[in-house]
Amino acid sequence: MSAPPAPKRQTRRQASNRPAVGQSRSVVRSDGTVLAAEVLEVDEAGACPRYYVHYLAHDRRLDEWVDEAQFHGSEADCASDGSPAKRSHKRKQEGSGGNAAFGQLPHARRAGETDPSVAERLEAAREKITRVKNIRAVVFSRWRLEPWYWAPFPETYHDRTLYVCDFTLRYTASKLAMDAHHRSYAGPRRPPGNRCYGPDGDGVCLFEVDGSAHALYCQNLCLLAKLFLDHKTLYYDVDPFLFYVLTDSSVGADGEPEHRVLGYFSKEKQSDFHYNLACILTFPQYQRQGLGTLLISLSYELSKRERKLGSPEKPLSDLGKLSYRSYWSWIILNELRDYDGTRSMEEISRHLAIRIEDLLSTLHVLNMIRHWKGQLLVRAHKGDIEAMIAAVKRPPRLCDPSKVSWTPPATPPPPPAASKAKDKAKP
Repeated sequence: MSAPPAPKRQTRRQASNRPAVGQSRSVVRSDGTVLAAEVLEVDEAGACPRYYVHYLAHDRRLDEWVDEAQFHGSEADCASDGSPAKRSHKRKQEGSGGNAAFGQLPHARRAGETDPSVAERLEAAREKITRVKNIRAVVFSRWRLEPWYWAPFPETYHDRTLYVCDFTLRYTASKLAMDAHHRSYAGPRRPPGNRCYGPDGDGVCLFEVDGSAHALYCQNLCLLAKLFLDHKTLYYDVDPFLFYVLTDSSVGADGEPEHRVLGYFSKEKQSDFHYNLACILTFPQYQRQGLGTLLISLSYELSKRERKLGSPEKPLSDLGKLSYRSYWSWIILNELRDYDGTRSMEEISRHLAIRIEDLLSTLHVLNMIRHWKGQLLVRAHKGDIEAMIAAVKRPPRLCDPSKVSWTPPATPPPPPAASKAKDKAKP
C-alpha cells in the first residue's frame, strides 16, 4: 500500500499573504456581507489557522473568529476601498481599567481619580487583555446566548459554555451539574430582596437587592451582565450599590410562582452627583420589547418619591443612549402638550424629576429651544407637538406608578464634626 501524499508546503509568497495581527483586511461574513476588519489575534493550534477580527466602524459585539478563506483581497485593497485603515470604534471608559478579578462590578470610575498618564497605560493593558471574547456561550433562562464582550470570569471557564441558574445566577461549565442543581434546588424562585414594583398588567416585577446583603448574587449578576456591556469600568465591591432586578412572573410546572430575570439597573446608595442610575442592561433575549425604557421610567419614579432630580451616570452605551433619548423625548412632549409659555424649565425639570441638562439637550434635539434676550426659552406649538407625538410609531414602555410600593431609604446622618476644643492643662 502506497504511503499517503505529503501535505503541500506553503510557498513563501502564500505565507506572506496570510493575514497578520494588526492588518486590516476585507472579510466575507457568514451572511454574505463584506466588511473591513482588523486582525486582533491568530490561533494556529488547529490544522487550519483561525483569526479573531474586529469589524472597523462597527461595535465590538460583532467581533468573531473567522477562517482564512473568508478574507477577501489584500491589506492594500482594504485600505483603498474607502474603509478606515485603523480601528475607528474605541471603547468608552472613564478612569482606569482595574484588574481582572472575579466579580468586579460594571460602574464608571469618577473622573479625576487616576492620573491621565497612568490611566492611558492601564487602558492599553486592559485593551490587550479584553479584546478577545473569552466565553463561548451562556445557557440562561432557557436561551443559549452568544456573548458580545470579554468578561472577568475565572480562567478555568474561558472558551467554555456556561450554564446559569435562573434564580441564584450561579454558574457552572457542566450541564450535568446544573441539571442536578435544578433538581435539588428548593430555595425562592425570585431575586433576593424586596419587591418594589408589580406585578403590572404584563406580569413584570421589580426587586430591590442590596449589594451588601446579597453580595454573591449581585456579583454573579454583574459578571453575567459584563458579557453584554463594554462601556463601564469594572469594580469588585458591590456593597455601595442597590440593584433593581426586573423579572417576568410566571407559574412553574409544579404550580409555584417563578420570576426569571429580564434585566436590571443599579444605583449608588449615596451619590455625590445625585445619579439615579449607574448601570442598565436588558438581556439580549428580551431586547426590543420596551424593557429598557421601562427600567428608565422606574428609576425616575423612584427619584420622584425621593424628591430628587435624576440622571444616569455617563458615558451611556449606544443602546442606553437610544433608550434614554426615547424616554426623555416622549415624557417631555407629553408634558408640553398644554404648555402655555408660563412655566419655567426649572419647574418642568422638577415635575419630571429630569436634570436640567438632560431636559435642555432633549429640547435641543427636538428643535424646541430658542434664545431670546440672553435667555433660553421653550418654543412649543401645540400642532407641532401633536405631530411629533403622532409620528412615534412605538411609544416607550413606561411603568405604572400605582404598582410601585417603595419608600426611600432613610438618609444616614452626616458624620459628626471633629471637636476643635482642646483640653486645657489644669493649674
